[in-house]
Amino acid sequence: MSLTPLRLHSEPYGSTGNIGENFRRLLGAPSMDPLQTVIREAVQNVADAAKLGTGPEIFIRIRRLAHHQIAVLREKFFSDLPDEGKSRTHLDEFLAREEPVVMEICDFATTGLGGPTRADRIPIGTTTLDFINFLRNIGTPRDTEHGGGTYGFGKVALYRMSRCSTILVDTLAAGDGAEARRLIGCHIGSSFERSESGMLRRYTGRHWWGVPDADDGVVDPLTGGAAEEMATAVGFLPRGGNRTGTSIMILDLDTEGDELETIGKRVVEALLWNFWPRMMRDVPSDRRFHCTVEVDGVALDVPAPEDFAPLDLFAKAMRSARKGSGNDVRKITSQRPTKDLGWLAIEKGLRSQRRPLIREESLFPAVTRHIALMRPVELVVRYLEGDPLPDERLEWAGVFIASSEVEVERAFADSEPPAHDDWIPENLPKGPAKTYVKVALRELKARAFELGNMAHGPGPASASGPPLARVAGKLGAALEGVSGDGAGRNRIVAGSAGGARPPRARASRPVFVRLERDHVGTTAIFATDVRQDARRSGAFLTAEAAVAIEGTAAVRIDDIILQPSIVSIRSADGRSSSASDRISLEGAEGQYEIFVRMPPDCAVTVEAQVLTESDA
Repeated sequence: MSLTPLRLHSEPYGSTGNIGENFRRLLGAPSMDPLQTVIREAVQNVADAAKLGTGPEIFIRIRRLAHHQIAVLREKFFSDLPDEGKSRTHLDEFLAREEPVVMEICDFATTGLGGPTRADRIPIGTTTLDFINFLRNIGTPRDTEHGGGTYGFGKVALYRMSRCSTILVDTLAAGDGAEARRLIGCHIGSSFERSESGMLRRYTGRHWWGVPDADDGVVDPLTGGAAEEMATAVGFLPRGGNRTGTSIMILDLDTEGDELETIGKRVVEALLWNFWPRMMRDVPSDRRFHCTVEVDGVALDVPAPEDFAPLDLFAKAMRSARKGSGNDVRKITSQRPTKDLGWLAIEKGLRSQRRPLIREESLFPAVTRHIALMRPVELVVRYLEGDPLPDERLEWAGVFIASSEVEVERAFADSEPPAHDDWIPENLPKGPAKTYVKVALRELKARAFELGNMAHGPGPASASGPPLARVAGKLGAALEGVSGDGAGRNRIVAGSAGGARPPRARASRPVFVRLERDHVGTTAIFATDVRQDARRSGAFLTAEAAVAIEGTAAVRIDDIILQPSIVSIRSADGRSSSASDRISLEGAEGQYEIFVRMPPDCAVTVEAQVLTESDA
């Protein structure tokens, strides 16, 4: 192998001092666990780097290093270790492990880390400083309009997830010529000192591995073909052609005793919980995140938010907030000074069945009663929790998008702590900006409380059956895509025909189609599309109905009234039918109709689920 060993540079204190090891404390005390913090901070940086007119690809890998890869790190990358005792010990322990675990956070179709590589040598007229802002400087202000956050603080989270506080960075920068491909290693340890020429020279605890400068010994990244060869040798994903972007490898990942698959599923949850607005199907192609999570070479399922409860309810609210119109949409404003602060959209619905990715400590609440707070970049800052609806079978989800007006957006951005996980008015000086954030939070909290304390509407006026148009109108109040006269639109569910098969057999959310009346009563017909996975493992389609009464202030379910029942299920082509709430699929797919017997004066909602033989 022709690989040339890299050299270590340990950062000395300058004559005017340095931040030193307190760099590790700059992140503050985020409210999230370390893994979620890493995913949030890394993907926020990806959002800011996505400037090439196409949505970024985000590829997160958790894997065990092969023997030849750890040998390359031991012999070529880290042949020279820091003098400080703890740093040396932690790196030695990592390099001695049989199959050490690493996590790689990779992005493609982004700008990469371009520009100068030395913070003290910036050519006049240079505007791109991504490399030095990420690898050299600390806490650099963001340079992206409506970006994810202050560039630089979040990188501390990467080192915290490494048991040896070390990362490798492989980047292919857009438009940087022969030196566009760059590879460097970074470690943050404790400050230390050593004797040099009769003086004690102090060092900050920051270390880099690369190619030393002939004048002062400060290392620059390995570049060009040599960088590509070294990156390939340690297992980084290839970046041929125009696959610009950055890969960060967290060495000796702190698994906290969890299985790697569990960590991978926690990564999927973190992506969905924090970035679902940019993962929705209807996000424009130049903004949509395309996410892949892989554990030891096996890709995990990353469901679309629209297909994953409770994000399906948030996604519905998100569409309304973007348009500024919908079922329950209002503008949040400040009176003094007068300013539009953003749009709030609320959606209520029957609590959807959860399919948790992990069984314990899931990020997703059992009952949703939250408002997702975000700036125009559409990355969730945090969830504002409110009061639940009176009936535990109902839930609500809200979305607040701050105004894109520069003054307002800047106020919310500046109120965020380094971890970007809250809006804190106290972070701002007295003035309009502080007022904007305080007023918005006050109004949002009031609405979140109000939702759980709304007066119930009256029950049915009589036991007699209402006209079909009236019943259909009430259905329209509870269901998406239903016209007021009772004739529903038969929607085609995205992905229901053609394209790659889903990772598991599933049914789309049932859509109200029509009403039928006979001597027994009223029947509501719903349609659902069944899609099989590659193994055609779906064995049964099951359905469950619930009733909602429309009140003056809220939709509510009442235990004392008659409940709807599933009369039958049949395939749209008429080839199979069942006079119960379950029909055998035997690997079949397509559209199915669900017939629901309705109580008087009620709106009905239906859930459908595909079961495998083992589920049944």
